[in-house]
Amino acid sequence: MKLGIIGLGVIGREFVAAIDRLPGVTLTAVCDASPARLEKYADQGIATYTSHTDLISARDCEAVIVALPNHVHGPVVSDLLGAGLHVCCEKPLTLDPAEAAELVRKAEEHGVLLRTAFHRRFNRNLLSLRDDIATRDAAVRSVKVRYHEDIREHTGGEDWYLDRDRCGGGCIVDNGPNALDMARVVVGELTLRDVTLGDVRKGMEHYAVLDLEGETGEEVRVELDWAFTAGEAKDIEVTLTDGSILSADMLEGFTEFKSSLAHEYVGIVDDFVAGVADDTTQPDQLALVRIVHDALERGRRKHVRLRMPSKLPVRTSVVRLLFHETVRRGMLLAHAGSACIRAGDIHELVVTREDTDVAGARIDHVAYLGFIEFLDPAMLTRGDTFWIGDRKLGVFAGYDESHLPNHLNLILSADRLVTAEDIDLRPQDVIIVREGPQREFRESADPGAWTNQVPLR
Repeated sequence: MKLGIIGLGVIGREFVAAIDRLPGVTLTAVCDASPARLEKYADQGIATYTSHTDLISARDCEAVIVALPNHVHGPVVSDLLGAGLHVCCEKPLTLDPAEAAELVRKAEEHGVLLRTAFHRRFNRNLLSLRDDIATRDAAVRSVKVRYHEDIREHTGGEDWYLDRDRCGGGCIVDNGPNALDMARVVVGELTLRDVTLGDVRKGMEHYAVLDLEGETGEEVRVELDWAFTAGEAKDIEVTLTDGSILSADMLEGFTEFKSSLAHEYVGIVDDFVAGVADDTTQPDQLALVRIVHDALERGRRKHVRLRMPSKLPVRTSVVRLLFHETVRRGMLLAHAGSACIRAGDIHELVVTREDTDVAGARIDHVAYLGFIEFLDPAMLTRGDTFWIGDRKLGVFAGYDESHLPNHLNLILSADRLVTAEDIDLRPQDVIIVREGPQREFRESADPGAWTNQVPLR
């Protein structure tokens, strides 16, 4: 088969090396905007182009591999398919599900093959894990995938990876498709349940945690890290229903940097060529486009960002101690999950073990700690933690307004009810409020609450 490659950057070179290793496959044309990258191929008698439209017109190849920055995948692949060429495109196929669906439709219209390159699905360690699972009597209960790297070590000098306009996002767009596809090898197609972004730099997430579900209810967690400074961690752990834990390290047995890619890219090209010959199918390439798109959309709507403190600790001072409990207090959790407090304001602090995840809930059983003066201005949010020394008093669950305009009742959720005497609290003791993972209400009438945001399609 005569193959062409568009894009001779760090990934394009992996495809060139893979083609050289496969019999019956010949690289006949290459295309790149940089003439300098084309020189050595011209010296080998391979046709060279600086425009993909010129490559199409020349008809030097019957199938093309696209290894370009993400933002141009759509238009270039569309042109190739329209010209009747088979296409294997580096992940992600596109950033827009509608555009990806149009490419799939166009491939069907012109009777050509469209493949998305997910190189980890050809990793020998992952395939051994898949085969091992198939021999077991127990089913898969849960899967955890880690895909951690320092992106600065993996760009090969190409700055588009760190340009949101060209890449489309950070680790979810770049590493997400491969990590998600690793899970698909084990549990089939995935459904996104939740996502939290973190360590965002210039609008590009460098950390993300995705929670998903497999075809038969398997719990799947994918953890992506673009700022991992301890080398690389690219592995999968599978827990079976009998309690067995199996795992595979994508890098095991590959001692040199990126050396695992060689056999994986051979797998991609071999699979692509075979697909052209016998029209075999691959996992739904639109599914991961939708998951990546929805993960970014949902993550950006969420208030929380992991590994990114959004505020400083707040100091408060105890001005009055309280020592009692009550079981019929009748406090009502305000629908707003946050409270802005000025320095010098005094508010009451109480503890409960009752359900505090429904806005408007009635809170009856409480223990009273006392009144505290805020020495610093504060913006309290559900999930913040209150500390005296190294002891955590509880997690801020919200507030009750029954004493307004005098003060708020700040409600802490805790495993144990304590009063001032139980913790030997004294006037002028300092209680520190620290930022914690923001806890959204399960139910709330507050239009800003995460529970009321537009759900995924």
